[in-house]
Amino acid sequence: MEMLLNDTNRHTRHKATVSHITDISRKHHREKGFTLVHISDPHLSRQFYREHFKSFKILLRSILEEGCDHLLLTGDIVSTPNIDDFYLVREILAKHNMLSADKLTVVPGNHDIFGGPHRATDVLSFPQYIRNVDYKRHLALFLETFEETFETAEYVTHGEQFPFVKRVGPFAIIGLNSIATWSLRKNPLGSNGELTEEQFEGLRKLSGSSLLKGAVPIVAIHHHFNGLAKDASTSHSIWEKIEFQTMRMRKRRKIAKLFNELDVQYVMHGHIHRNEIYEKNGITFANGAGAVCDDPVRLLKYNVLASEGGKCKLSTRTLPIPYQTAISPLKFFRKPAKIHKLEITASVVNGDIS
Repeated sequence: MEMLLNDTNRHTRHKATVSHITDISRKHHREKGFTLVHISDPHLSRQFYREHFKSFKILLRSILEEGCDHLLLTGDIVSTPNIDDFYLVREILAKHNMLSADKLTVVPGNHDIFGGPHRATDVLSFPQYIRNVDYKRHLALFLETFEETFETAEYVTHGEQFPFVKRVGPFAIIGLNSIATWSLRKNPLGSNGELTEEQFEGLRKLSGSSLLKGAVPIVAIHHHFNGLAKDASTSHSIWEKIEFQTMRMRKRRKIAKLFNELDVQYVMHGHIHRNEIYEKNGITFANGAGAVCDDPVRLLKYNVLASEGGKCKLSTRTLPIPYQTAISPLKFFRKPAKIHKLEITASVVNGDIS
């Protein structure tokens, strides 16, 4: 594969897992079971977060051992748009036979395009750096890195990469790019989200489209749709507190209305570093951004959307394996020990978690 770009850069405890079951037998009958796994925000970086690579490989191995028909990664796959980090992610996925359209779907996160601050000195330099980021070039790098995964994608609007639709098992994945371009007023840190007018138009075109016929529509997007609540356990620096105030998804109600019109059942996202399942506007949302870092429950975890017998069940599985700590370069590629799994479950009853 030929890359396009040169290297750009050399506590309140919540429940670990939630289950949600939807009866879809009337509209989307399927005889064979299908398991879609969702994770987000691994923030892989050899320069800043080498331990995330170890966590990611352990988690990926566990997912495949447990059983996974399709993996959905909803952005911030790398922590900076570094060509070497992208290449290493490709290598890991290819080694596990996951770098194909039938096995993997990806959408970009803000760190895949803009990167972010990682050291104290970055707090002062990042606002100036982000002004000069070539958004289109970094998005092209992301798309080319995972080019195999788009081979079966159907593009709704001519000349536009998003939205796309991929049919995998009983699901129709609607892929969106919620990364807003830089703006001093609307997106000074690159962490706010929005959809372009072209994507709004693409979603409107999907209404009544054969691309969704007979499938369970689900959305893959990076940004969250729930409100943010300050949590001292996840804000460890002045920069994080600043960024916390600039992590917004614009026009959420308008987008949710379009999702309702398309009969979207599930929205899988990341961005806020925790795993949670919640409901808004009659749609079930799943955040997978606590997979390998920063979630108050500091254990490796992933979301599972399983379809069997005409029903879908959405849950979070938590492993008895803590987030990995920094490792030395000599031990970086050491094969992890055999994994023993533990699943903790909770249920939703009248909006309360038990």
